[in-house]
Amino acid sequence: MYTIFKKEINVFFDSLYGIIIFSIFFLINGLFIWIFPSSNIFQYGISSLEIFFDLVPYIFILFISSITMKIISEERSLGTLEILLSQPISYKEIILGKFLSCWFLSIFLIFLTFPYWLTIYYLSNPLGNIDNIIILNSYIGLILLVGAMNSIGIFFSSIFQNQIISFLSSCFIFYLLYEGIDMINFYDSINLIDSFIDHFTFSYHYSNFTKGIFQISSFIYFIIVMITFFYFSLVNLRIDLK
Repeated sequence: MYTIFKKEINVFFDSLYGIIIFSIFFLINGLFIWIFPSSNIFQYGISSLEIFFDLVPYIFILFISSITMKIISEERSLGTLEILLSQPISYKEIILGKFLSCWFLSIFLIFLTFPYWLTIYYLSNPLGNIDNIIILNSYIGLILLVGAMNSIGIFFSSIFQNQIISFLSSCFIFYLLYEGIDMINFYDSINLIDSFIDHFTFSYHYSNFTKGIFQISSFIYFIIVMITFFYFSLVNLRIDLK
């Protein structure tokens, strides 16, 4: 498993592709949070990272779809997956190693945004007048959210050999799971089913964390999503290579 994990990390950082993806992530974040008048923190009026935590899930929809779309489909198209399986390594170790590498890259990106926290801390008046508990819980929620997204993205990469189809499928499902309730409410004028659907959306559980609430049910929800799609990827890989 560690060999797979290390290989995927090295491939990402040794390629121009990885540098471009990281650069685009921080460019978009920087423009919206610090530059654009309609959304930057200085115009917001209070020392808060609420804008960042509202925006970043949408950026991760694109980022995670980009890094997971080739994680298995490329190996299959190049024929290296069969070579990999000829080594003393199990299907479970392959999927787990690839999942952990993608999750690590996402968490690494999140870690690199910690200076945002320090910046608003020192810009606040009086100094340190920020709600650190809300920010900490928001980061925990974001880490769990990207873990669930990576698990789903790897599943689609295990289904489709075409990377573009894998990318588009992941983007669609991520957006549906994150904004699904709002899309349904648009047609459901009397809100008969929104309270039920609500509990299956990413945004509902993620918003609990961004409000500073660490709910065990939301934590369990994201863990279940990760385990479920990990299992789906594992089953699909076994069936496909038989």
